[in-house]
Amino acid sequence: MRRLLAALLAACLLMAGLPAARAEQRVIRLSFAGDCTLGGHEDWMSYSIGTFKVMAEEQGDYGYFLKHAREIFAQDDLTMVNLEGVLADSAKGRNLDKKWQFRGATDYVNILTLGSVEAVTLGNNHSEDFGRTGLQSTTDTLDAAGIGWCKDEDVYIYEKDGVRLAFLGFWQTGFTRARKWLPERIRQLKQEEGCAAVIINYHGGQQYRQRHNRQQEDDLRFAIDSGADLVIGHHPHALQGIEVYKGRSIVYSLGNFCYGGNRKPRAVEYPSMILGVELRFDGTQYLGQQLTIHPWRISGTAPRNNYQPLPATPEQAAEVMGIIQADSDFELMPYVAGQGAVQAFVPAE
Repeated sequence: MRRLLAALLAACLLMAGLPAARAEQRVIRLSFAGDCTLGGHEDWMSYSIGTFKVMAEEQGDYGYFLKHAREIFAQDDLTMVNLEGVLADSAKGRNLDKKWQFRGATDYVNILTLGSVEAVTLGNNHSEDFGRTGLQSTTDTLDAAGIGWCKDEDVYIYEKDGVRLAFLGFWQTGFTRARKWLPERIRQLKQEEGCAAVIINYHGGQQYRQRHNRQQEDDLRFAIDSGADLVIGHHPHALQGIEVYKGRSIVYSLGNFCYGGNRKPRAVEYPSMILGVELRFDGTQYLGQQLTIHPWRISGTAPRNNYQPLPATPEQAAEVMGIIQADSDFELMPYVAGQGAVQAFVPAE
């Protein structure tokens, strides 16, 4: 009888410990969207119709631009977009050697805060359109608004429940230079700075192409080989595919999102997505990731841009999924209205 009671007591104690063990399982939910140019080309500043600036003035409400996206962005732990352009109140430092120079007023940072965007990558080919002066104005504006940012050696670290994530951002040419130090930097972030996972933003590829090229593939696989756990791409102004490589996901291009860089977008620019990512941890041990594709459009009007992304209709969602599938080497899980296209869990190798 004593042995039976002892066995029952041991079983009860074991079962009592199970919820505590499961409680160590942690999930961090992230959202990513592509190119966001909050403003437009400097020579458009005096235009009276059709520009991002004119739309901002007409609406009188910075919440207008990400009005529809906020519902998704507000439900995650962190939203990150590619901020492609400068936030500055003057054209000081303008680089006239470049064909396009994108700038928006510093007040436009409110578009991000009202849209529940907590972080941006500045690793792109337009963050220095106004030289170091414009870049400094941008980072100062983001800092004052409490928005995190990353660019080249500047790493953004996010922490929740003791789990630290590191975010890096690179323009394609900057990534080429970073190849020399990236593996060691990722090792430091994980082993010395306690980051459980590293996410890399990569801005590269051929514009207006819906298929990734060899350089993208080589660079982004190198990022995974160097220790990155997730790679998010943009720059082509078009959607591209997804690859699972060594137990990690590579998303080649998210396309455009809230994009003031084109008043009359090409047809290839309209399909877009919000990418949901769940990163799972046992304590601080990385377990794997699960992606969800939310099909979107960059504008509710065509051919003129209204700069307000919105969810895709069922027909448009099918187009989005078809574009991504055509550049992916595995069969994507289907889109379900109200849920998105929830992909299979990718366990860490």
